[in-house]
Amino acid sequence: MEPMTTPLAGARHERVRDAARALWLEHGYQTSMDAIARRAGCSKQTVYAHFGSKEELFRHVVEDLMAPIMACLEPGEGDLEATLTAFARSYGDTLATAETQARRRIAFTEAPRYPDLAKGLYRGGLGHLVDRLAEVLGEAMRRGALRRDDPAQAAELFLGLCFGVESERHLLGVARRRTLAERHAWTDAAVAAFLRAYAPSFPLSLSRKQS
Repeated sequence: MEPMTTPLAGARHERVRDAARALWLEHGYQTSMDAIARRAGCSKQTVYAHFGSKEELFRHVVEDLMAPIMACLEPGEGDLEATLTAFARSYGDTLATAETQARRRIAFTEAPRYPDLAKGLYRGGLGHLVDRLAEVLGEAMRRGALRRDDPAQAAELFLGLCFGVESERHLLGVARRRTLAERHAWTDAAVAAFLRAYAPSFPLSLSRKQS
């Protein structure tokens, strides 16, 4: 077998991920590695050589789907409002797609039957996203752009503010179809509310001078 770093191996790696992504929608978690290998045009041995288990393969699929969203959350000293706005818009647009809604319904339906797979998907998806968002918020707190608090809690509160109720509507299939402008107006308002809630306090001396 060719080394995993060759162009051929890279193309095969991508075909396996694409096959798993398509079959996940068609058959859920019960999709077999044999079926994935057939769809990808390779042997099951090759699939296992690239991905040690079905859990690992599906985790990579989730990471691929989340990559454009995660790219919005690069820690640094840039404009925090712009970073959070870009992230919230990207994540909201992804959640609104029919494919994402179908995957989430499958995940919630089949998680009790495949707990290990569900845990891996969470770690590669939402769990990883919460951790990255907490890093960004923690850095903002350290440099004084936000008041100091628990970054992990702040990350979860931010996600709930942006997507909580609407996310449940999507799961139940009762969400109203929103335009892009409507979605962005909602997430922009959520970002503004979050930044107000976590605004750094004025120093006591400054407050007294202004009073």
